[in-house]
Amino acid sequence: MRSIVSITTLLVGIALMLAGNGLIGTLLGVRGGLEGFSSTILGMVMAGYFSGFVAGTFIVPRMIRGTGHVRTFAALASICSVTVLLHGLYPNPLVWFVARAVAGVCIVGIYIVIESWLNEQTTNEQRGHIFSAYMTTTLIGLGIGQVLLLAGDINTLQLFALASVLMSIGLVPVALTRVKEPPIVEAHRLGLRKLYEASPLGVVGALFAGVGTGAFWGLAPVMAAGIGLNPSGISGFMSLSILGGAIVMWPIGLLSDRLDRRKVLAWVCLATGIAALGALWLITWDSRLILVAGLLYGATGFSMYSLSASHTNDHIASEHMLEATSSLQLLYGSGAIAGPLFAGFLMEWFGPTTLLAFMGVAALVPAGFARWRMWVRPPVPLDEQGDWVPQFATSPAALEMYPEAEEEDESDAVSTEQPADETR
Repeated sequence: MRSIVSITTLLVGIALMLAGNGLIGTLLGVRGGLEGFSSTILGMVMAGYFSGFVAGTFIVPRMIRGTGHVRTFAALASICSVTVLLHGLYPNPLVWFVARAVAGVCIVGIYIVIESWLNEQTTNEQRGHIFSAYMTTTLIGLGIGQVLLLAGDINTLQLFALASVLMSIGLVPVALTRVKEPPIVEAHRLGLRKLYEASPLGVVGALFAGVGTGAFWGLAPVMAAGIGLNPSGISGFMSLSILGGAIVMWPIGLLSDRLDRRKVLAWVCLATGIAALGALWLITWDSRLILVAGLLYGATGFSMYSLSASHTNDHIASEHMLEATSSLQLLYGSGAIAGPLFAGFLMEWFGPTTLLAFMGVAALVPAGFARWRMWVRPPVPLDEQGDWVPQFATSPAALEMYPEAEEEDESDAVSTEQPADETR
């Protein structure tokens, strides 16, 4: 019972923090437009967040080794809360870029600590269920953040303060949870060449999933404001996109366990591209129809990375699975840096709806690549495919919660014990 309570409080804490992070991500896009920031500038600001996110996977483990999980978590949560307020106090592009980069480091550090604690508190039998509950919680937290855009005046410091409060309150249930200090997670990565040789489609899929969804998270509120949606419409657009991902991700993943996963990934990418490009046609009728397009885009687009990672794992030996997925996360992060940069530049030159075309092309590239791979390489037999696991690019610590990873650890332990038994 105590372990269940501990896990629940950890999930509540991360949900509150992600609600604040989801709010600030959307708020910056809207407020930046009101401040007169160009799409190029806003794209750079949002790319700063993902740059910090990637850098944090290298920086935070060193911090944990020096000060421990608890102190690192408290420091990162406090710093992240401060960066949120800095955006509201100093609406300057340089300040925003630096603050978002620092926030990216803090958020991935928070992920690392929370996921390490969840892994420590979870039994082998509960591991898969807890991993799914954790991934669902991340979507719920981000979705709540979109709704909170309506909780105050965008033109004042009010919503920035609310996001900061959520970040700070989220620290409380985590800090008061009695948890065992987890081990340090080493983010070992598989070389890009070896990873591509094992699964070219997994590499391309993860990279372009980052390009498309990175542009979405960074600039979709800017685009929505640019086509005339009010804060209520922007909140609804972002919320429905997240809702679509939460509802459809599991059925898509389960379907990929029963079919050639490349075929499912190809159709998912194609549907994502059609949803994004189709939105260009829908908004010519009524800009509010972008809400429907957002629901359809989220329903398929948020599954691209998860399917790419699962497909890669089908071609990787189990002892290299964690290293491979960690490398895929780095690829996703690199794509998420490039996405807002290029999309912001295109939006400034060709208009806000260019983002939809950019996201559509980012989805169609892996769709076409998947079809080509199906021609040149036979599928993995269904009985040899691993089980699909819901995944987002959070932190390397989440990889330790894979049921497959735990089974591999146990088999390694058995194999190391067997020689000792034979010598007796």
